[in-house]
Parts: sequence; structure tokens; C-alpha cells
Amino acid sequence: MTTSRQHADRGESGTPPRPDQEVQGAAALARLAGELGLAETDVGELVYEMVHRGSSDAYNNGAHPELGDLDAFDAVHDDADEQASAINNRGLEAQVAALVGAFGEQQVERMLRDEAPGHTHPGSVS
Repeated sequence: MTTSRQHADRGESGTPPRPDQEVQGAAALARLAGELGLAETDVGELVYEMVHRGSSDAYNNGAHPELGDLDAFDAVHDDADEQASAINNRGLEAQVAALVGAFGEQQVERMLRDEAPGHTHPGSVS
């Protein structure tokens, strides 16, 4: 079974990108973020959301069964805070590289453009 993430990460030939291609893509997307007027704090929010989405999945799939419900929830989200902080402390290129690793280049480009100052979301009321 394939996912849209798998399709987005493959070149026209259907083969996965080489690691050097992804790094170049992440570097180009980091430059794009700067051109769009995004700061590390703006992209940091995307990283925070990405990591916490994974934590929510872990919690919902029974992470830390030795703990009570609330303690397990707190544990996975405390871990997520630490992971997001570690990524965010490494700067914009590390943030974008982590997002590309999770979502693929095309999706990250859309995410960055959506976060850009002055971008209006479809259906939003001015």
C-alpha cells in the first residue's frame, strides 16, 4: 500500500530521492521561508505541531501503558516538547529538514506559503 507521502517524495521515475537531493530541497525551502518573511519562530510552530501530532498518535496507540491515562498523556507530550525544542534550537534549516523528512518537499512548500505573513486562507473572513 502506498500513501500520498510516498508519491510526493518520489521523482518522475518513481524512485525515492537520494539523500543529497533532500538536503538540497530542504536548503532551498529554508531560503524560501526567509523570502516569504518567515522567522524561525514561525517555522518552529510547524515543528511543534508536527512533533505533537506524532505524540498524539503514540498516546492513542497505548504509549506508556505502565502509566495512568493522564500521566501517559503528559509523558508523550513532555517528550514532544523536548524533541521540538531540540529541532528548533538548531535553526531554520534544521526545522525545514525535519518537516521535509515528515511531510515531503511539496507539502512543506505549501505549509510555508500558508504560514507566510499576509497569506489568507480560503474561506477566512477578513
